[in-house]
Amino acid sequence: MIDVLLYIIYVMLGLVTGLTVWSGIHGLRCHGVDLEVQGEGRADCRRWIAWGTAGLLVVTLLLTFLFGSDQPLLINGQWFRDTFWLKLADMFILTTMVMLVLAVVGVVIGSLKK
Repeated sequence: MIDVLLYIIYVMLGLVTGLTVWSGIHGLRCHGVDLEVQGEGRADCRRWIAWGTAGLLVVTLLLTFLFGSDQPLLINGQWFRDTFWLKLADMFILTTMVMLVLAVVGVVIGSLKK
């Protein structure tokens, strides 16, 4: 039954990833129109932040995948050598760390400006 459980998890992961990407694109495209009503300067700033964050995420994902480690791991007494999955795991771990650091820096900078 482990195989069935893994396939269900893969399907759910794919659905959640697809929904997340769709939601982000939909939000950026649709809410950009709503921002026009709030004032030109404010709309440009918010749109720049939204697109900049999305672009930074994509660039970070690509860079961390390229620079991720592909060194084999000893797991339960067996060597795991699949380069793609090793780099993919590293990509998500490193991207999470980079984005968390950038979020903290953003909060600190935002709290300093008044």
